[in-house]
This record gives sequence, C-alpha cells and structure tokens, in this order.
Amino acid sequence: MKNVTIVICFLLASLAVSAQEIWIEAALKGGYGASFLLNKNIFDDDSYAYQVASGYNYGGKFAVNFGPFNGISLEGLLSKGGAKWQYDNELLGNDLENEIEWKSIDALILYRHINNRVYFELGPKYSIVRSVNQTVLSEELEDVADMYEKNYLSGVLGFGGYITGTETFSLGLGLRFHYGLTDFVNGDGQKAGFPNPVRFTPYESTAVTRPALAEFMIEFNFGIGHWAQSSCSDRMRFHRSGR
Repeated sequence: MKNVTIVICFLLASLAVSAQEIWIEAALKGGYGASFLLNKNIFDDDSYAYQVASGYNYGGKFAVNFGPFNGISLEGLLSKGGAKWQYDNELLGNDLENEIEWKSIDALILYRHINNRVYFELGPKYSIVRSVNQTVLSEELEDVADMYEKNYLSGVLGFGGYITGTETFSLGLGLRFHYGLTDFVNGDGQKAGFPNPVRFTPYESTAVTRPALAEFMIEFNFGIGHWAQSSCSDRMRFHRSGR
C-alpha cells in the first residue's frame, strides 16, 4: 500500500505541474451489483456451484481534475459484500447452501481519464471489515469473524460516462469491477477450512480467497471551483465555478 501511495503522489505532482487548469469536485455516489468470493478449491469442487449474491456501496468522493482529461479522486464508501454457494453432501443431500455476508468501510484512490464525456478509472481500494456473518445449512455460525481478515486490499477498474450536466453539476453512470489482491481468510480460517468449513474431507492444499464485485455505479458531481492560468501572468487564479 505504501508503494501505491508513493506512485499516486508522484502522478499527482506531475499532473499538477503540467496542468493549465485544476478543477475541484465533490460527489455523492453509490453502486449495486453481483458479489463473489473467488476460491480455486471451491471453483474446482464439482459438489459446489457458485450462486449470485448482491453487493452494494454508497458514500462520497472528492476529486481534483488536472485540465480536461486527467483527475485523481479519493472516495469513502460504506459497503456490503456477499457470496453464496449451493453444494451437494453425501449424507445430507443436495441443494444445500453456504452463504457469507460482510460489511466494510472502503477507501479508494483512483486515477480517472476523461475524453468526450467518457471516462476510464483505475486504482487501489483498502477495506476495513466491520462485520462478517456466515450461514451454513440455515444455521448462522458463531464467532465467524475471527476466521476472516480485519482488512484487505483490492484493485478497482471502471469505465462510464457523463450523461448530463451544467456548469456546476454532472451526472455520471458507469461500471466498476473490484478484485481482491490479498487473502480474505486469515490463518485460523485456513486451518478450519474456511470459507468452506462443512467439507468432511479437507482440500489437498489451501487456496487464496479473493472478494470480487461487479457493479453499476451512479454519481452526482458538484463543481466547487477551479484554478486557471491567467493570460497576463504565469500565476494561477481561483474561480468559483463547476465543471
């Protein structure tokens, strides 16, 4: 995470030096989509079948845009993720369910490139896990949060466009994909077989469990102001106006 922060700071400084205008925005935003926990052992297990679970997030954004094409944003989101599988059990029968739900506070730092009202964005996400619940055979497991990490890191990729706007407001719609870069299950959870603790025969080896989310996003952007280079000097002036 430290190396990522250094790279983003270097990019921020480079963009600031070269920009003729710096635009500042704040936004309210939210997303909803399909959430998963990706685990190779479960994926290769013929007795298990992935089901679609819902995930969502909402919160705010503060963005600094350098000229018309490049920007850096900091987002804070409250999020819910989930995962669901159906599985067959030789003793108990088939079509049984293993379901997980977790809530987190997410911090994102994203680079965004904009061209002709279409944008592309990329960056890291750091999630602080607030709670984890897991239900197996319709029974909620106790102390299950102790089997999962308290935080994890993800990569985020998104694209979309601005569909309407004025001088001080714009409405954006897009798609965003999140993919876990670190293991969501901790060491104790690995030993207990999580996220699949109901398998009678342990897997031959452990596998990384990665949270993933594919979602539709909507954002309401409000222009705060911008600095523009004066034609009569090299100094930048602040103007209260939107994008």
